[in-house]
Amino acid sequence: MDISILGAGSWASSLAGVLIDNQHNVLLWHYKKKNNKNLNITYNIKDIEKNKVIFIALPSHAISNVLEKINLKPEILIVICSKGFDPETKCRLSLLVEKKLSFNKNNIIILSGPSHAEEVSRKVPTAVVAASSSLKNAKYIQNIISNNYFRVYTSTDVIGIEVASATKNIIAIASGICIGLDYGDNTIAALISRGLREIIRLGKKFKAKEDTFYGLGGLGDLSVTAFSQHSRNRKFGINLAKYNNLNKAQKEINMIVEGINATEIIYKLSKKYKINMPIVNQVYSILFENKDAKSAINELMNRKLIPENNNI
Repeated sequence: MDISILGAGSWASSLAGVLIDNQHNVLLWHYKKKNNKNLNITYNIKDIEKNKVIFIALPSHAISNVLEKINLKPEILIVICSKGFDPETKCRLSLLVEKKLSFNKNNIIILSGPSHAEEVSRKVPTAVVAASSSLKNAKYIQNIISNNYFRVYTSTDVIGIEVASATKNIIAIASGICIGLDYGDNTIAALISRGLREIIRLGKKFKAKEDTFYGLGGLGDLSVTAFSQHSRNRKFGINLAKYNNLNKAQKEINMIVEGINATEIIYKLSKKYKINMPIVNQVYSILFENKDAKSAINELMNRKLIPENNNI
């Protein structure tokens, strides 16, 4: 099958490798010349329009602009492999694609889960989830990309997968902050557990299924992002604890940190809909209000004592 990928960075290249191993012909598009002798790359975005399946592996902030440059047939399947929100409209990426391209939502699939590009490219066993309102199309993508080192499950809970994939980056920043403060495994485990509760509260507000958050697109993705040395959000958090300055921390990473934009958007959503998200609140305060990182953690620890499963 002929497949296009918007993007030619590490994640796009890793996905291309999986698809090529599955005997597909893959064409990647990149906005500037990128020397990669092992992959078929075009710089003319119109070249990608002819294929039946198009994967999007771009930073979330770049997707809207790129979509304005293409004209796709309505029967094409779009697989979104990016995580986050559109910074301009503040909406989920599936909604952005649906509106920008006037697409039927059934033809949009989200591919998400614990899948660092560095490990996928080395063919480390990886499992992810393909989510679509059309189970048929989710299964179609499952079949074309699954192999003996890249296993794909299916889901129809698009909202749950997208909410989890964006919000987990905020918890990963908090994890990095704790590591930077020289806290231990106890702290990170508590952070992930309580962070998951916040993600669930947000997801349920938008009618996501709670079970989704205990799966690959939820707890799986959250765990790998919070614990892994490959996670740029985690690295960014470590730098935040070191410098207590957003610009300095970001400059040292020198890559897109999706959790920064997600923190601002989800913080505002939590206030609008009165969703209790104390970890998100404290990360927001550190990023945008110059709050001392250690003080933020202390405030979390000194909150009113409550039962574990209490929604507050």
